Amino acid sequence: MENEELIQKYIQGTLDEVEQKQFDTLLKSNPEFANAVAEFKNVHAAISSHEKDQLKSHLQTFEATQEASEATEKPSRSYKRLAIAIVLLLFFGLLGNYIIQQANTNEILYATYFEPYPNALQPVTRGPSDGMLLTEATRAYEAKNYEEAIKTFDLIQAGLDNPDVEISFYKAMSLLNLGKEKEALDILREIKHQKTRFTPQIYWYGALIHVKFDENEKALKALNYLDEIQTTYKAKQRAILKAKLE
Repeated sequence: MENEELIQKYIQGTLDEVEQKQFDTLLKSNPEFANAVAEFKNVHAAISSHEKDQLKSHLQTFEATQEASEATEKPSRSYKRLAIAIVLLLFFGLLGNYIIQQANTNEILYATYFEPYPNALQPVTRGPSDGMLLTEATRAYEAKNYEEAIKTFDLIQAGLDNPDVEISFYKAMSLLNLGKEKEALDILREIKHQKTRFTPQIYWYGALIHVKFDENEKALKALNYLDEIQTTYKAKQRAILKAKLE
């Protein structure tokens, strides 16, 4: 079962015993999965808070209407209570459907499919003067010290005649891991047409950022390009994500 489906069933309370064990195991052992669950809970809480405010407003309006009509019609208390009960039942019925529908929001899709890209930089491919800095940068990146990695990547770029595409890519990845999607996307746009072994990754992460920004058409365009170049990178995930966006 895909992780996204597992999270949806967890939120809806429909996990069976086997699925619950799988969910608990992933929650403890898979940081990306745990982040996805936490992200959904945040969205769920925001939705619930918003809907509660709406409910309060609806009930206040209802009360005001009833008080205005009492002066002329004087409806019975039982009728008034029944009407309020109906409003509550209708509201929470709609709220339940709304929350279930929100299980597939773009925020959750992003959290489900995003994972930090591993270090694949090769210091030996560059000059000796850059070797030490690159080693420092990759160590910082692997240690998830992304701010330090960015600073060192910038130092490397400053010493080059032309910006290095791979360094730019890893700076973008560092920004993504810091939650700075807009800055990361700007870099990915700058380098996506340059020749590099990371072309599939550039378009994949670009697509994910567009998903998070609710830019589904742009995300689909990037995913379709990956199909066009016939890369196997994230092939299964791409197919599932495209189906959800189309």
